[in-house]
Amino acid sequence: MRSVLLDFFRTIAIMLVLFAHLNLEKFLGLKKFFGIQNFYWVSLGGVAVTMFLILSGIVLELSYGKKKFQYGYFLTRRFLKIYPVYYLSLFVGVLIYLQHNNWQCSVCNVPNLLAGITGFYAFIGKWGGPFVGTSWFIGLIITMYLLYPYISKKIQSRPHTTLITLLIISVLSRFLLGRYNILPTRPLDWFPLSRLFEFSLGIYLVNIIKRDLWLCMNDFKKIGRILAFSSEISFPLFLVHYPLLFLVKYFSRFTDYYLAIILYLGTSIMISWIIIILSSRLSLFLSNYKQR
Repeated sequence: MRSVLLDFFRTIAIMLVLFAHLNLEKFLGLKKFFGIQNFYWVSLGGVAVTMFLILSGIVLELSYGKKKFQYGYFLTRRFLKIYPVYYLSLFVGVLIYLQHNNWQCSVCNVPNLLAGITGFYAFIGKWGGPFVGTSWFIGLIITMYLLYPYISKKIQSRPHTTLITLLIISVLSRFLLGRYNILPTRPLDWFPLSRLFEFSLGIYLVNIIKRDLWLCMNDFKKIGRILAFSSEISFPLFLVHYPLLFLVKYFSRFTDYYLAIILYLGTSIMISWIIIILSSRLSLFLSNYKQR
């Protein structure tokens, strides 16, 4: 089911991520972080991650919430949605890293290899790893997928109690991790218990709001096609835009500063679109191979 409303919010989220990272790289001169320190201290990109988690919960619940499905089938579908895009983005990141390091790889070791394959860099204290800085999100969202069937079942049976319980868990987790140096590399961002509430809120909203709301913008056909495209490329764009940030400074050598940003964004969008095409074909191939 395609929802123009959800595509709209996903487009807003990826725009916030792009804006935040351009700002963090000092290309823009705005305030970088805000919120409550050691609890929810974020840039606009952090707000976008919250939006992505809520949207993920909404989309999953709309797709699977009222259906019976096998756990293995569900995870296979999710992995085929995530990992082909991630691996292609990782390939781009590796090429950029090697090019910047004279085609030598000082970080090509077993821990980085295993973390790179799984996307769980942050869980071993390496944040996003050396190739794709935003890949820390992979481990988080895969963990949420692993938990989704159980959270969905609990919310469907006891929505308010379950959501309040998960809120308490997330708040306590954030309080402890923010106060004590227990886990490395910004655990408030990647540690699953800290983000359970955001993901579960999306599942909860689907269960208390009528389904028609999610389709309320579907009559806007023209804008819907644009939003569908931006929504579709948002995930690869979330990954590849970060290692491509060097292009802003590179293009600035030859042209106006703001035109350099436009060229950087255009390049990032084009590569993301190519990744979507290739990942779709790869996912189809893997699905067909699995069925043989």
